[in-house]
Amino acid sequence: MTRSSKIAEARVCIICGQEFTPAPKSAAKTCSRDCWIELVRRNSLNQPHRPRKVRVFTCAFCGKVFETDAPGTHRTCSPDCARKQHSKKIKEAAAAHRAEHYLTKTCPICGKVFETQRGRNRTYCSRACGSKREIPKNSEICVICGRKFFAPKSANRKTCSQQCWKEFLSRSAKQQDLTAMREGAKYCPILQSTPQHFRAKEWALRAPDGTEYRFKNLNHFVRTHKELFPPELLREHHCTPFIATRLSALAPWRQAKRAKQALSVLGWTWAD
Repeated sequence: MTRSSKIAEARVCIICGQEFTPAPKSAAKTCSRDCWIELVRRNSLNQPHRPRKVRVFTCAFCGKVFETDAPGTHRTCSPDCARKQHSKKIKEAAAAHRAEHYLTKTCPICGKVFETQRGRNRTYCSRACGSKREIPKNSEICVICGRKFFAPKSANRKTCSQQCWKEFLSRSAKQQDLTAMREGAKYCPILQSTPQHFRAKEWALRAPDGTEYRFKNLNHFVRTHKELFPPELLREHHCTPFIATRLSALAPWRQAKRAKQALSVLGWTWAD
């Protein structure tokens, strides 16, 4: 008979007396789990009783000295003291955290004591007290609204905000005498509506009859060739004739910016 086919001998359960066949190489003395539990119970009853060692502790909360035979380390004498001790630790940790991350300051305006986080440059307890602070010595008065504002002397600022600065420039321009500048602009060639204007461009237009016109400065061309356009379109708006505004849509540099290209205006087209 081989090793794998070897059958264990039958045994008798020491609890219930029933015969059973154990597994190979098993030292089982009971036939079932219930009988094994009963065997463990009986063995525990037969063992001699060993009294636990009584130890003495001091309660960490109330300081009471107490004795116990329970295993482990005991820091408190009762569950009530344990809860109070745990609450005390939480409060101490919170106080330590606040002392580490917060500072206590006194408001120089109202004298109120307040807390602020470390790293924040806070001087006043509220915005109301901050608005009552004294203006620094190097302060200026806005020439527009009259409000005091802080500004270094090197900045040479005259207004408190960008809006007041724009108003200051507008008032300064109105107070200046621009008569000489306007008179000079009348005789400056690059400012006149002539081919010499500094923004004049090259134009090439084809009239409805097929005649091609090549010129520089569209406004000057319209004013010098009024017979080519309807009289009602020669009226000007902001120094530009209406027909010139419409013909400007034919320019290639304007076509690139338009979503819809204009190929013809009253029969006029681009010559190139």
